[in-house]
Amino acid sequence: MPSLAKPFSLGLILCLSLWPFFSAADPYAAIIRQADLIQAGADLQIQARIDYRLSPTAKEALHKGVPLTWIVDLNIREVGRIWDSTLYQRERPYKIQFHALLNQYEVVTPEDDGEMFLTLNAALNFMSGLHDDTQLAVDLIQPGQRYYLAIKCRFDREALPVPLRPFAYLDTQWFLSSDWTLWPIQK
Repeated sequence: MPSLAKPFSLGLILCLSLWPFFSAADPYAAIIRQADLIQAGADLQIQARIDYRLSPTAKEALHKGVPLTWIVDLNIREVGRIWDSTLYQRERPYKIQFHALLNQYEVVTPEDDGEMFLTLNAALNFMSGLHDDTQLAVDLIQPGQRYYLAIKCRFDREALPVPLRPFAYLDTQWFLSSDWTLWPIQK
């Protein structure tokens, strides 16, 4: 009777050798550091802090004039018995681009035409402070109910130039999106 120990051990060695590639967290993904629902006068606003960490490949593309775009997904969800219901949903695009002639970075947000910065760190720091200017009614959040704020920052590969898109889908240095992050809302 043939032994299956040798093929099994080779498969086990192969799986264990590839494990770091599948289990390591991407060091270049965006990270949601903080999110909250704050009182703004008589209404509520969403506020968040996002760290954008660019890979060397993304920085190189940026410095060659390729604009990079992220879309921040914002949801307020009410916890239900069987499933959660979405009370508020919004997408907020943010784009950064390097202008070689000016030697400056431009950040385009939904509120304005663009802000110019001298350094990449200053531009990313500006992008990291998300302030959703949408005024939410205070009665959206009822006392005694459980709610949470769900935020995801996804890198928009479709906004890249067409020749660059296949590489962005295959190269891990272009995996710049965050996971969904859930923050409980206190009332």
